[in-house]
Amino acid sequence: MRICLYDGPNRSDLLPLVYTRPVADLLLGGMTLAKRWSLALHAEVVVETETYLQAATPSFDLAVMAGCLPNPELLAAIKDLKDGQKLMCNGTMIAFSGAGASTDKALETFEAIDIATEISLVRYPWDLFSKNAEVLIEDVTFFSATHNNKLNETNQHHGKYPVMLGANVTSFAAVYNTQDGPIIIDDDATVMEGALLRGPTYIGKNSVIKMGAKIYGGTSIGPHCKVGGELNNVVMLGNSNKGHDGFLGNAAIGEWCNLGAATDASNLKNDYGNTRAWNYTQQKFISTGLQFCGLIMGDHSKTAIQTPFNTATVVGVGCSIFSIGFPQTFIPSFSRGGSQGMTENNLNKMLNTAAVVMARRGQDMSAEDKAILTHLFAATKQFRH
Repeated sequence: MRICLYDGPNRSDLLPLVYTRPVADLLLGGMTLAKRWSLALHAEVVVETETYLQAATPSFDLAVMAGCLPNPELLAAIKDLKDGQKLMCNGTMIAFSGAGASTDKALETFEAIDIATEISLVRYPWDLFSKNAEVLIEDVTFFSATHNNKLNETNQHHGKYPVMLGANVTSFAAVYNTQDGPIIIDDDATVMEGALLRGPTYIGKNSVIKMGAKIYGGTSIGPHCKVGGELNNVVMLGNSNKGHDGFLGNAAIGEWCNLGAATDASNLKNDYGNTRAWNYTQQKFISTGLQFCGLIMGDHSKTAIQTPFNTATVVGVGCSIFSIGFPQTFIPSFSRGGSQGMTENNLNKMLNTAAVVMARRGQDMSAEDKAILTHLFAATKQFRH
């Protein structure tokens, strides 16, 4: 069976993280949403997303809105769908069978099947870290058959949940606390000596946890990342660095980002009130409904050393931030500067830097990568002016 994960009507609520990827490619727990649905339905996954990210949608048997998280009731309802039927939840179509795309006008005539069970949905960037701890505990099932290697005896492990190691994991003299959830370390990852990790946590393939790092629960570090300092409830999609001291909490960080030494991001207001963050759909700051919300950063953005961020700051794609004080809490894509003011980042210089950064991970910047970033440079100009 082949299933299609479509972005859904609220895609723009997940910007800037989905400027450069379909919703299905977001990391949650120990895997992307696409892999989660592939394992849940034992199916091949294709995606439907924006045309600048994908020329055409491949054929498929049934479709599911990518931000929905599978549960037994939802899986049963999806499997029961027949051609000409669509699954509805609170007025929103979350699955269908028998149409070629989520925008197919034929869907207006499909039989609507309402699902009564509550659906957990990744709707906003802060949903990634808010739901991450719970999902990581559930992910033990997915990793139990493959991640069963043993810790080196120089490490310490305390707690009732497992430390689950993939192949070729290197870890000496680190401390693992799994009282509140598992710690899953994927293939070829390294945890250096003196690191302190609390579950539930996921460390992706080929990632490095540096000496003395403090990693608190609810954190997922994607593949090919380097992490140091203090992290609490952070989702880092992959290929990004926070290699030095500094605090990052309740945050969602894209790919190819670099946070300079002593970069710190507040996740709590001084009055302990609910946080507000920039929303691209409404083009204004909206309530997150959360007391704790830190940095949200799109792909290819960088900070200089000792850069501070205020609570719930949203940084777009391709930014260069250097500041001795707090920059504004919404930084449009392809911006350069800090508290002293912002100017437009030069596209060609940004692309050249991105190519160098990607080469350091053994990846070439493709013509498709350049086309996507060039498209976004024009598409986001309205926010810079």
